[in-house]
Amino acid sequence: MFDAVYTALNLAGGLYLFVLAAGALKKPRVPPDAPPADNYLVVVVTVGTEKVLPALRETVAQLQRLGLRYVVVSSKPLNMPNVLVVPKDQDGTKYRAVRWFVLNHARPDMWYVFLDDDSYPLDARFLQDIAYYGARGYVTGNGVIVPRPGRSALAYALDWIRHFDDVTRFRFALEVLRRPIFGMHGELLIIRGDVLREIWPAMGDTVTEDFRLAMELIRRGYKTFQSRTRVSIKSPNSLRDFMLQRARWANALRDAARYRNPIPPLSAALATFLAAAPLIAAFHGPSLAIAVAAVYASVYIYGSLKARRYVIDVLLASPLEILSVLIGLAQRAKHFYVVDKT
Repeated sequence: MFDAVYTALNLAGGLYLFVLAAGALKKPRVPPDAPPADNYLVVVVTVGTEKVLPALRETVAQLQRLGLRYVVVSSKPLNMPNVLVVPKDQDGTKYRAVRWFVLNHARPDMWYVFLDDDSYPLDARFLQDIAYYGARGYVTGNGVIVPRPGRSALAYALDWIRHFDDVTRFRFALEVLRRPIFGMHGELLIIRGDVLREIWPAMGDTVTEDFRLAMELIRRGYKTFQSRTRVSIKSPNSLRDFMLQRARWANALRDAARYRNPIPPLSAALATFLAAAPLIAAFHGPSLAIAVAAVYASVYIYGSLKARRYVIDVLLASPLEILSVLIGLAQRAKHFYVVDKT
């Protein structure tokens, strides 16, 4: 039996390493003198409560520094410019708030760049990316996540895995396959207006709206790209928020089953399987799965150095990612959980 498990670990590890390497090598290449798009609007979606206002103000200030056109779609009135308030009977989740915006304000000849209220672009190169890829028939893309510290240094250290995933397996999906098989995230989510109007209102209410959008894009055969722009996200202020955030994401696995996409559930199962590789190594020696585990351990070590934490406590906390997903699968989220962003 152990021989079969060892063979499976090598096959799984080899496949996973191929995806990581192919994604890392396939960097977006847009000519540096490419003209920027002018038919765009940045849309910041927020609940507008006190605990998100500090992060929201940071985001708005950065958009203003970059000279970008933007609007804030808020559940509550806000004392700042360019705010659209969602009517109460049209609100309740991020999906519903965006649906109201799409039905009432989105135009088919525009590009829309969605941001969460704690995320902002570090440059405006995504405007060149929109023009370049748009002219070639691509309709949607994502930026590359870079975490910034919240109040929890440990959550910040763990969050660097999101950056690594973006520049490896998510890039493999968006740039190599041109299909978002692993999903998309709401931080610098770029989409052409006619496609947004076609898909979003018909998706149905969900707490994992970005993932469901990705599944609809695959179903319709639309092509994707990854922007060169890096987008700063604020890491959760506590491990509790970190785990609740990840538990909500587990709903994406249910959506994957609904769309008959086996990739996300298999990817999650594979990650759990590979996590057991060190135990198998005690009986059969090194395998390609050990190499995958070592790669991810190095990412957590990098995160611990960025956060100035002891390496050992970051490595010990790393299973919280998988544990949170398992909790989320056991307890289905019915509401969009808003993490503390003060």
